[in-house]
Parts: sequence; structure tokens; C-alpha cells
Amino acid sequence: MTHPRSLVLVLALCCACPPKEPDDSTPPDCTGDSCDTGDTGAAPLRLTLLHTNDWHSHLLGYGPDAEYTPGSTGDDATIGGLARIATLADEIRGASPDPVLMFDAGDWMEGSLFQILATSHAAELQVMQLLGYDAITLGNHEYSWGPGTLAAMIQRGDELGVTVPIVASNILPDDTSSADDALAALLDSGRIETTRVLTLDNGTTVGLFGILGEEAAAVAPGAAPVTFEEAAVAATRAVEDLQAQGVDLVVMLSHSGVTGDPSTSPDELIAAAVPGIDVIVGGHSHTTLTEPTVVGSTLILQAGSYARYLGQLDLVWDGTAWQMEGYTQHPIDDSIAGDPEVTAKVDELVAAMDAGPLATFGYGFADPVLHVSQDVLSTGCVETGLGHYVTDAYVAAMNATGPAAPIDFAFESHGVIRDGLSAGDSGVQAFSDLFRVMPLGFNATDQGGYPLVDFWVTAQELEGVCEVTASISPLFGCDYFIEMSSGLRCTVDMLGVPFTRVDTVEVDLGGGWQTLDTSSANDTLYHVAVDSYVASLMGVLESLTSGLIAVTPKDAAGQPVAGVEGMIFDADPSTGAIDPLKLWQALVGYAETFEDADGDGIPELPTRYEEPTERIVGYAD
Repeated sequence: MTHPRSLVLVLALCCACPPKEPDDSTPPDCTGDSCDTGDTGAAPLRLTLLHTNDWHSHLLGYGPDAEYTPGSTGDDATIGGLARIATLADEIRGASPDPVLMFDAGDWMEGSLFQILATSHAAELQVMQLLGYDAITLGNHEYSWGPGTLAAMIQRGDELGVTVPIVASNILPDDTSSADDALAALLDSGRIETTRVLTLDNGTTVGLFGILGEEAAAVAPGAAPVTFEEAAVAATRAVEDLQAQGVDLVVMLSHSGVTGDPSTSPDELIAAAVPGIDVIVGGHSHTTLTEPTVVGSTLILQAGSYARYLGQLDLVWDGTAWQMEGYTQHPIDDSIAGDPEVTAKVDELVAAMDAGPLATFGYGFADPVLHVSQDVLSTGCVETGLGHYVTDAYVAAMNATGPAAPIDFAFESHGVIRDGLSAGDSGVQAFSDLFRVMPLGFNATDQGGYPLVDFWVTAQELEGVCEVTASISPLFGCDYFIEMSSGLRCTVDMLGVPFTRVDTVEVDLGGGWQTLDTSSANDTLYHVAVDSYVASLMGVLESLTSGLIAVTPKDAAGQPVAGVEGMIFDADPSTGAIDPLKLWQALVGYAETFEDADGDGIPELPTRYEEPTERIVGYAD
């Protein structure tokens, strides 16, 4: 989808002074909202901004990895791919007589196997260097593995020749902790900048700053002990700093997000609260804005996710104000040949994975592990066959280890299910494809993703989990939609008063469906599982609902368990040390139990996961 550049939207983006003329002559003094530049007869100044966001380590095309062919066009259905973006960006730069800048709004990390090269190869930063980004900011997923790992990744990139500027304006290191000292040092040295000024060939000065929004910060528990200053406060200070330097255009790289409601849309709220921001290059909500959102004199941009689009904003200075001359969301697909240098770098990184960390995983990047006959996706606030596969895989994989007490049920948030299974032409899912479904998490020892945790809950707390889907997800988004494993069923009334929408909770543990007594008087405990990231955020539920929904993890005796570390599921108690079961291991292990119907050595996904069976009755009515 594109917005035709011939459709000219004239928006007054007024700066304190007009851009400098190419000969660097001093512009006349000006006051108010516009300036008299005089009639020099010169052509109007123009500037192009290219932008991406939320790569999530998707260096290859979005689809089966084995079918991505950047070296040719017209022969695959994958979309995205950083080699293709590199080609398009270079074509735009080469065709323009005016300056072209390229920015990214964060979450370029964590979402595919390339993330396991974070501290050894800084894979994403190396590719950003090849693409020629002029500045990037940090999203919540850059912090997922802790401030020390983030710092190590940036430092490793620097050692490999990465010079891409990083702007982040509201990071607050903790002076009382050493855990974030390496990141604080990058701030102190200026490697991570609070603001940055670019002086372009035509004399225009562009002021940049970067913001991590409150909602994004709330889902970054790994950032601790780092905290983040309120977005509007930090943005106000940054704008004042840049204006004091007399910049011509102020651009905020924002990992905050947009919603369909201006009263809750973070970037729109910042634009309304902080005058002087001309352009917000946004991310976090994975929104594809086919034309900018306009708040006052601020343009808000966002280019979807997973490198499937390259946004292009064209600005012109008419002597009194910046105007938007055009805006395009370029779809990235097989009509664009991939840049050979980027393609070679990505191939080099795949080889490094196969020779290094994947050798300890027991799988190669391209090893086939599953066959699907159709796309199996996780989309929107609805139950999905993929969500059912994920939660059933948790139960099956954990119980296959022979725990003292079997797992009764498992849960997973849509926000943690990061990708679907795309059938493509062959239906074959490689290890890299299946890993992308549940890629989140990092461990300094094995770099293998989040572990599963197990604990015990009451029937009333099972009802609370169902209520999260029924009452919280309609208010706060699909990340709060909770998929559940087989054997558990909730009936809800979506017309009911929020937080009282669950009518019944039923369980089937082998003896048929039984309706639970979900009153506080019922102290029966159920053994449940979820990933460690969601477990670390369970306190958010109580905060969001002012205590109306609370889940307290317990041991088998009903005593509260403090901290996620004490809940990590031990897949092999005989070793004496905790042997965690990672999310990807559960998915791959469950796949290996499926039938190989056609004898090609690749298990087939059962048809029961192609479409969901109703486990949340009444939600979609």
C-alpha cells in the first residue's frame, strides 16, 4: 500500500529559522512562525527522510527462510529483507539531488536466530552500518537481555567498525548499582547521545533525539536497574536544547507507538504536549501508517514491522515553512533485488551461527523440522491454531520430562508469539522458521531464549487468567490476549461489566468437563506453566486492574514463590543444577512427536492446529 507522491499534502512545519542556503550564507533574523528569506531565485530546498522500525532481527524476508532469494527477482513470495531495503535506499539516494537521511525507531533486536550473535557479531548493527543509517534509537527489546548485554553488543559493533549514531534521551542509569555501569559509560562517552545535530550538504541542520515511551518501558523488565524519564519531560528538554542550537528541523526517534485513539496514542500525546517537534519517526506498535498522522504541526510516521516497508517522507522549504511534498510506504518484496554486499554479510552470519551457537542447540539454521499445509498465523485478538499449538507444546514437552506432578495447563500471551508459520511454496518449516515463533529471551551462557516456568494457582486465579483476555485485552491491546492449552475452557459474556465477564471455568483432566468453583473458598491447586517473561510481568496485571485481577504463583504446598528464578522448570532434576526448557525447545520437541504422513522425514502439523477449537467460548460472538 502506498500513498501517491503526486497527492501533495501541504502542512506547515515551521522552524525557528529557515534552513541555511547551500553557500552557508547567514539567513536573515526571524521571529514568530515564519521568516522572510528574500527572493534569491534559488530552487527551494528539499530533504528526504527514510525510516524503518521494529526489525526484530528479521534480516531475511518475512516467510520461509529457505525460500528467500534476494539474488533474483520474481521467483519467491517472501516479503521484507534487509538486502532489498539496502537496494531501494541506495536507489532513492542516487536519484535525489537533495539530502537523504535514514533513521530507525528501535526494536531492531530480538525476533529471529540472528539475535544469538548479539555479543559475538553484533549482527543487526553490522547490517545497519552497511545500509548507511544516519541515526537509530533503542526500543524495549534492545534492553531485554539487560543493560550489560546491550552495552556489550554496542561495544562489539564498534570493534567491528560500526559507527551508526545512537540517540536515546531518557535513559536513567542507577548510580547505586554496577549492573548498568557499562551502559552508563556509553552515555558518558557520547557513544549513546542525548541529542545529535546533522549538518547537511545544502546547509540544513537537523536536530535528533530519541525516546522510549512509558508503555514500552513498562514491558522492558530486563532494563533494570535502568529506568526511564517521563517521555514528555525528556522530549521538552531535548527540543529546547536543539532549538537553542538553532537547528532547522527537529526529528524525534520514538519507540512509543500509536493507537487508533488520540487520547491514548503515545506519540500523539507527546506531539500535543511538546511543541517544536517537526517529525516523529515512530515504532513499537508495529503500525503501518500509509500517510502521516498529523498533530498540530507535527508529522508522525511508522513503517510497520519486520522490515516489510521502507517509509519515505519528502519535505520542501518554500521560504517560510517546511511542507510535506509526499509520503510513500514502499513495500519490500521480490520485485527488488537484494544488495549483494548485505546478502553476503547475512550469509556470513548464518555460517557463523551454524559453526558456533547452533552446534550446541543440536539443529542447523536450515534444518527442516515441520511441514504445514497452510499458513498458521497468530493475528489479532482471537484464538488461533498457532496459539493452541504453542500452549499444547508447553504441556507436552514439560510432561515428557516426567515431572513429579504433571503440568495441568499452560498459557501464553499473544505478545510473546512473535511470528506465524508461513506455508510458502513448500510448506517446509526450517529450524530458523520455528524459532521465530517464540524467539524472545537471552541467556549469557547459552543464548537460547526464555525458559518455561511452572507454579500452582487456585481456581479463582484460573478465572482471573480468563478475565485478562475478556476484560484487559479489549482495553490494552492484543498483547494481553491469553491463549490456553487444551483441557481448560472459559465461557465469557463480552457485553458484561469489565472484570466480571467470565461466567464459567471448566477443566477436563481426563474425566470429562467439570465446572470449577471459582470462589475464594476453593483452595484446590492446579499446576500451570508460562514463559519466564510473562511470569516476570504478572504484577502488571494487579497494577492495571487496581487489584481486581491478581495471580500469585505458589508451590505445591500453596506457599507463595518469590521471584521468577525460583519458578524455572527443571527438565532434568538428576543433574543437580537447573536444566531449563526453552520455549523453542518445547515447540521443536512437540513437532517431533507428530506423524510423518508422506515419509519424507518431516513431521506434519496436525489439522487440529490449522484452525482453533474454541477454548474461550463467547469471546468472538
